[in-house]
Amino acid sequence: MLNKKVFSLKLILLVGIILWNIGIFSPCIFGKDNLFIYYLIKFFYSPVCHQKIEKSFTCNHLQLMVCARCTGIYFGAMITAILNLLPVSVSISKRLLFYSAIPMLVDVILINLGVYQYNKVISFITGNIFGASVFIFIFEAIKDYFVELTKEKDF
Repeated sequence: MLNKKVFSLKLILLVGIILWNIGIFSPCIFGKDNLFIYYLIKFFYSPVCHQKIEKSFTCNHLQLMVCARCTGIYFGAMITAILNLLPVSVSISKRLLFYSAIPMLVDVILINLGVYQYNKVISFITGNIFGASVFIFIFEAIKDYFVELTKEKDF
């Protein structure tokens, strides 16, 4: 019974992150046909990203809703959510979560120090690493809370 509930939780999180990624990639879906929807979705994503044009990928001559690094974070989380449906249990410690952030932090520091110029692909890749780890960490926290809540109801 608990396994079915955990699988349901996995599906809910997967659907949520897929919908979020559809929003990010909406310029690829809608194109320039409906600019009202484009700017409405862009406004919706503005609290989570700076959305600088020069740091964002484009599709149909429109920038994606978040920068390359954020795109990598959310895309990495989505890929991990899909892989999370496999019958393999993976957990991540706070230390490993911190280590997964290091490539992204080093990239940001080196760019700000002027060692090299911003590169969308590097930002996307370092974001992917961090996004995958964050998803696992958040899923485990939600699952642990969910399991404890279920145990309390069983009494």
